[in-house]
Amino acid sequence: GKEIPGQASLVFDVVLLDLHNPKDGIAIENQHVPESCERRSQTGDFLRYHYNGTLLDGTLFDSSYSRNRTYDTYVGKGYVIAGMDEGLLGVCTGEKRRIIIPPHLGYGEEGRGKIPGSAVLVFDIHVVDFHNPSDSVSITVNYKPSNCTVLSKKGDYLKYHYNASLLDGTLLDSTHSLGKTYNIVLGSGQVVVGMDMGLQDMCVGERRTVVIPPHLGYGEDGVEGEVPGSAVLVFDIELLELVSGLPEGYMFVWNGEVSPNLFEEIDQNHDGEVLLEEFSEYIQAQVDSGKGKLAPGFDFEKIVKNMFTNQDRDGNGKVTAEEFKLKDQEAKEEHDEL
Repeated sequence: GKEIPGQASLVFDVVLLDLHNPKDGIAIENQHVPESCERRSQTGDFLRYHYNGTLLDGTLFDSSYSRNRTYDTYVGKGYVIAGMDEGLLGVCTGEKRRIIIPPHLGYGEEGRGKIPGSAVLVFDIHVVDFHNPSDSVSITVNYKPSNCTVLSKKGDYLKYHYNASLLDGTLLDSTHSLGKTYNIVLGSGQVVVGMDMGLQDMCVGERRTVVIPPHLGYGEDGVEGEVPGSAVLVFDIELLELVSGLPEGYMFVWNGEVSPNLFEEIDQNHDGEVLLEEFSEYIQAQVDSGKGKLAPGFDFEKIVKNMFTNQDRDGNGKVTAEEFKLKDQEAKEEHDEL
């Protein structure tokens, strides 16, 4: 044409950006594999990982580190490009690997955003953790006292120390740093479901490690500023004290025989009516003398007011002899009564 004369010798200065073959698969280069790898990722697992994404010439096009947030996805299910879906299988928690993806397993001829068409992609990934939606709580007993006959159960009042961390060892919280124990009533919903499960059948002095998947922990949302979304949690626990709870559905029980003149004993001024103050003083006296027991770990005033309200059937703030009944006289009712 006009720009190139006939019979001209041509000189091209070429920079090779990348090359691939349509038959290429992904290439994996292991950069760091933890010595301890109890489990490798498989189809259906949910991974949290960091990555840097570059072209073959080193040009950076994306990074999860710049957002200060992991990329979270199911693997082997088509939620990410085919090459990444394949490259995230068989990894360990804490593993670092490079995944090189040809364009037909990446963003193809059209590319996407900062990624040119037909580009070979390089992802340097660091696996933070992963779990499967079918996972339950994992419990490892690190120490159990020789005398371990009294085991924790639903309704017991527990005092324990814990260190909470992520699977990569990042410390989230510790009762030791606060200088006080964490106190709960087991099975009352005061902690995440996984912790309620992890504290079951434990004896005083026992130490265990409890690993909690996010669906039994803080879920996809996590706790802002404290626990990342979809994070697997690790709790190192030591049970220090156990106060036995009451049978299901009871907030107060008698330790001995119940007086046949119970209402008369509570009705201190013998006017045929019991007020909340009289009721509260009587229950407190039974607990102090060891004749009765309240559910441990709950507020005394709330328990007593609830018991009184259940007895005060007409809601007038007074309990009469006609209204007054023991719980075992109402087996079919779900009341926290005497």
